[in-house]
Amino acid sequence: MITIAVLAAGSSKRFGTQKLTHLHHGKPLLQWPMDLLKKLNGEFKKILIISKSIDISLLKTDDFEIVMNKNAEKGLSTSVRMAISIASESESTGLLLFLGDMPKISTDLVKRTLLMNKEKIIFPSHDGIKGFPVFLPSKYFGEVSALDGDVGLRKIIALRKDETVSFEGGQNCIFDVDTIKDVVEKVERRF
Repeated sequence: MITIAVLAAGSSKRFGTQKLTHLHHGKPLLQWPMDLLKKLNGEFKKILIISKSIDISLLKTDDFEIVMNKNAEKGLSTSVRMAISIASESESTGLLLFLGDMPKISTDLVKRTLLMNKEKIIFPSHDGIKGFPVFLPSKYFGEVSALDGDVGLRKIIALRKDETVSFEGGQNCIFDVDTIKDVVEKVERRF
C-alpha cells in the first residue's frame, strides 16, 4: 500500500490570507488536489496535513485522514516528517507527496509517477525545476525524517541524484499559488 499525503500546513504569508480555503471556481483551492486524488483507483491511505488556520468545515474530506500539524511554523519539514511517520506506521511501501496549493496536477501526471520504478525517488519536472507529485520509497523514510526547517525533499534529491527518476511533466507540475494574482491571472486560464 502507498500513503498519499497532501501537505497543507503553510502560513500563506505572501497570499495575505489563508489561500488554501480561498474559493476558486466555487470550491476551496485545497479541494482541487483532494478531488483529483479521489479519482485514483488502487489501495491508498490518504492523509491531509493541515495547520490550525485551515477551516476544515469548508472541505469535502471524505476518505482522507485529517492530521493537525501543531508545529507548522517550524517549516515544511515538519509536515513531511508527519507524513513519513504515518506511512511508516501503516507499513506503506512508499509515500506520494502533494502540495495543497497546486491545482493543476492532473490524473495523468499522478498515474505516470506511479508507473515508474518504485525503488527510486520519482518526480516530474519542467525547465529543470522539480515538480509534484513526488514518490518516496519507504527505504528513504529514515533519511528524510532527519530533515529540519523549511526544507522539502530537494536536499535528499540532490544527495541521491543517481537514485531518482525524473520525467517531463509540463508547467502544471511546478505551478503553485503564492499570491492572489496567481489565482486570478494563472489559475483562471486552466478553464
